[in-house]
Amino acid sequence: MKTKMEERPMFGCFVTFPSPGLTEFIAQMGFDFTCIDNEHGTMDYIVLENMIRGSQCAGVPSIIRTPANRSEYIQKALDSGANGIQIPMVNTLDEVKEAVDAAYYPPFGKRGFDFLPRACDYSLYPNKMEYMRKANEQSLVILQIETVEATENLEQLLTLEGVDVFFIGPFDLAVSMGYAHDPRHPKVIQMIERCITLIHKKGKIAGMYVSDAEQTRQAVQWGASYILTDLTQAMTQWSERYLQSVKKIEITE
Repeated sequence: MKTKMEERPMFGCFVTFPSPGLTEFIAQMGFDFTCIDNEHGTMDYIVLENMIRGSQCAGVPSIIRTPANRSEYIQKALDSGANGIQIPMVNTLDEVKEAVDAAYYPPFGKRGFDFLPRACDYSLYPNKMEYMRKANEQSLVILQIETVEATENLEQLLTLEGVDVFFIGPFDLAVSMGYAHDPRHPKVIQMIERCITLIHKKGKIAGMYVSDAEQTRQAVQWGASYILTDLTQAMTQWSERYLQSVKKIEITE
């Protein structure tokens, strides 16, 4: 994914429900990756690992959004074999350093190592040092920029190594800016554009959550190449349209 995102936008889908089958189904739809939402979802670690497995068995990488920026959440996700981690509410340089330390093995980070988990083929990986090198090289680290504090610190945050994607969370950002009632307020849109433009200018990968094709087009034009949507809204809209239509059907004797 790191290489591909430098060449073209990658389109992924959040999975919020604790279902390996649904994760596999979404992976088979044609998305470039899945993002299992363990921040707002209700997965335990057994289900989480099976959701990762479901996506990867369909040939699609799987990212885990952790509940918070804590080493135990990051380590569990990566030990379970996830292709990367997406960490919410990262606002300061110290918080970025904490995330990077937890995500990478020494000498670059401080991730604890054990060769028994799924990520290391249950201790069957032939070369343990090679495994750690490849894990450091290939695992994605994505940090979410979704508060006013984070946007004010963004230029500093972009100076640190070890972060692959800076992801804009538009709804939390709107709440932080005082526009919970209007997430698409012009000032929110301007802030998102400013952040994505800055991230792209500094040679980093920008990401964003989008609700529809028009938002996607705009994000890509600004320079984002890690794009996430979800199916919940689409299912809700389709159900509403369907039910409104079928309830108008007249029953004939």
